[in-house]
Amino acid sequence: MHETSQNSLVKLISSLGLVYYYDDGMGAFYTEHGRAGPQFKAKKVADEFADYCEWYYDTHPEAPDRDVASFVNEFVRNHQLITSDERAWAPQAVKEVELWIGTSVEQASAKHLSYFITERNLYMKGGYDSIVKWTAKPLQSEPDIIRLNHVVENIVWSEDGSSPSLVKCRLEDGTASSFSADAVICTTPLGSLRHELVSFDPPLPSDIQVGVSRFSYGALGKVFFEFEEVFWSKDNDQLIYYPSPPELEDGDGVYSSSAGSSSSSTQDNILNYATVTINLWIMTGSKELCVQIAEPLTQRIEAMTSKKEIYKFFEPLFRLFRTEPYKALPALVNIEKTNWTQDPLAGFGSYSADKVGDEPQLLLDALDAHKDSRLQFAGEHCTEVANGCVHGAFATGEKAARNLLTTFAIEQDDGDEVSII
Repeated sequence: MHETSQNSLVKLISSLGLVYYYDDGMGAFYTEHGRAGPQFKAKKVADEFADYCEWYYDTHPEAPDRDVASFVNEFVRNHQLITSDERAWAPQAVKEVELWIGTSVEQASAKHLSYFITERNLYMKGGYDSIVKWTAKPLQSEPDIIRLNHVVENIVWSEDGSSPSLVKCRLEDGTASSFSADAVICTTPLGSLRHELVSFDPPLPSDIQVGVSRFSYGALGKVFFEFEEVFWSKDNDQLIYYPSPPELEDGDGVYSSSAGSSSSSTQDNILNYATVTINLWIMTGSKELCVQIAEPLTQRIEAMTSKKEIYKFFEPLFRLFRTEPYKALPALVNIEKTNWTQDPLAGFGSYSADKVGDEPQLLLDALDAHKDSRLQFAGEHCTEVANGCVHGAFATGEKAARNLLTTFAIEQDDGDEVSII
């Protein structure tokens, strides 16, 4: 759970008796040379850049969008009060944001950069299953309300309800099924809409189509490694790795921050990419690490089928994390990874991402313009606040429901199951 100070789902933690852990303890920072010391200030320079980025576009709203990588290079080049080491490493530290927004700094929008200076993350032991089951329970009182394994392929709809809506599906065995309805709330991921995996008859309004085309989809990935023994720090919630800057400047004296740039002697491994590794030992007692990666690396790793190949790619990172570097790494027990970029039902990615040239507000304005429609949309991409997050998606479902209740002139109690707990 993110943004826990304003996250309505946090109320479920106590009421459902969920075991939780805040992972905002001291993180450990690494480069390929080892663990960074307390005077490693590049992260603070990176934070300063994020603050500057927000200020710049607030005061220059008509300025053209830029990718984060080139903008931070310009920032450190013109900064008169930082050291040469900070100038080299700050762009690398900015890469940590990739593990939040799910895309590379070369693709990310500086104008709409989402940063995490005050963010708190709350982990629930067992994941979101308890909340999903709690949400579904009142719907399970009648059979067949929830239909699983029905892949929606086509939605026939009308703006004003002059004709009934029809949802056409394909089942696992290849047979077809359809449902007639007074209205439809479409919660397919933004990636599915962008890939046009669901067709609409008639086509979606032009403003919604433009909104979808101007809001990108990212690909955060997670790889879980279970070992026989814990060989990493038991004191840090997160192990954060920054790839080395290039050893040489280009002709303009600008340090590159491309995902593959590193002075690492072994070029094709995880040390060429920024990673945030979650220490599952400290929150669950399991001998596991969860390494978070961002696109384009996510697509590459999720396409791998050989666990041996995956481990070989990540092994240099684990060697770096050893608290006793003279010891061999313990035996690997298991590897699990996400598969979202290979999954059409996930939209071939994880969640929305602001890339250069995007204008996410266009989609939000379009959805608001059609708030009286019998076709509503919900999901993490349908909100400005908490986009990319479960509680953001939850809130958009409530908003879509309220829109339809208003359309049908049904009295509302102005509350939801979470807010009245």
